[in-house]
Amino acid sequence: MRENLCQESTSSQALRTALIEDRFCLYFQPIFPLRQGEKEGHVHKEILIRMVGQDGRIIPPNYFLPCAEKSGLMPSIDRWVLESFFNGIYHPSKCMGCWARDYYCGCIIAFNLSGSSVNDDSFLNFLENAVINHPVPPSSLVFEITETVALANLDKTRKFIQRLQNLGCQFALDDFGTGMSSLAYLKELPLDFVKIDGMFVRDVVYNPISEAIVSAIVQMAKAKQIKTIAEYVENVAILERLQVLGVDYAQGFYLGKPTPILKGTPIF
Repeated sequence: MRENLCQESTSSQALRTALIEDRFCLYFQPIFPLRQGEKEGHVHKEILIRMVGQDGRIIPPNYFLPCAEKSGLMPSIDRWVLESFFNGIYHPSKCMGCWARDYYCGCIIAFNLSGSSVNDDSFLNFLENAVINHPVPPSSLVFEITETVALANLDKTRKFIQRLQNLGCQFALDDFGTGMSSLAYLKELPLDFVKIDGMFVRDVVYNPISEAIVSAIVQMAKAKQIKTIAEYVENVAILERLQVLGVDYAQGFYLGKPTPILKGTPIF
């Protein structure tokens, strides 16, 4: 079965066919606040993509996203995700009805952006127009980029972030802590969130080095008023240690696994 999935999802032609036939679907995973407060009390949702095989099987992203990146198809896939959101296919704008009432309660939906999309000027124009023309408050939208993307072209990434932040959108740096220059990005990029890489979170309870790294990230982020999110929270011991260290949000299978979003239903 694994071999069949690989064969179906690792060719550029298979991905192009899936885009033409609309054979993708959206999932979400919750991101929970660890500190209660006026705005910290809202559960966030990260939007995730899956591919649907020709036989209806759900294909995880690790099977097809590497091929999409190599084939230059990531901007098209990122557009598919965002157009599904903005066109209301999944009706994510029914967060307790707050967006419909033109009142923003603090709810946030996060989207992953690939390096190809960040470096594509036409994609930036598409995203700006979508944000401007859609009634969803820009401040409820968080766009996640990886540390690798930021490192590849720091100036381009900064300009991309600033143009969308000028509209009110927010940005998160994903997989934070994996690069040698990680902490420098807190000075160089106008970020709203950093997502602490799971390699430090998984063993934060029993590895003093990982605990020290998480603590350092939290303290530096606080100095710049950047919120922290810990990924890969897999048990209660990790969750409790993150609370002690002052992490703002947590995400992982212990708190909630990725869940399919049914078309026509709200995600909150």
